[in-house]
Amino acid sequence: MKKIEIFFAFLLIFGVILFFFPEKTFAQSQLTSLGRIRQTIEAIAGVSAVLMIVIGGFQWMTSVGDPAKIADAKDRIYSALLGLVIVALAEVIARLLKP
Repeated sequence: MKKIEIFFAFLLIFGVILFFFPEKTFAQSQLTSLGRIRQTIEAIAGVSAVLMIVIGGFQWMTSVGDPAKIADAKDRIYSALLGLVIVALAEVIARLLKP
């Protein structure tokens, strides 16, 4: 339970940071090919994380009480959430370093 609380604390912190450092609107920004690649990677990572969370939930539901399968499902969900946090950190860093 402690890991979930830490995860939501990170989300809150990054949400506040992104609120105070907003990116320009799409019409105003000139996306370079590097920016497009970054956005594509973020989109793929987000979709992959959601897919891994769904797969982990399905594994958990079909584990039939087997502790090893439940632990595997929890690890898959936790890893997907950790990946989302890493992608969010990369976005925050990219916005802070943007001129």
